[in-house]
Amino acid sequence: MASTVSISVSLGTDPTVATIRKSNSSTPIVADVLGVEADKEGVPNKIYLRSKIHGNKDKSVTYEGWEPSGAISTILTRVDKGAA
Repeated sequence: MASTVSISVSLGTDPTVATIRKSNSSTPIVADVLGVEADKEGVPNKIYLRSKIHGNKDKSVTYEGWEPSGAISTILTRVDKGAA
């Protein structure tokens, strides 16, 4: 059975800490940020975290907002709404 997890990310004015909220959890995750890649307008499209906040990739889960990946630490990649 397929499920959808929505992930939202908030960065402070100094983007060294991110607050991540997942729709399948009531507890926000606060993680150190190693780096941010942004587009020409300055909108982040990749966020590199110091810690791993996701488990193994489950083929039955789709993501909205941001998709987590990475073996050692989490890389959050903005999900293009038009790609689905």
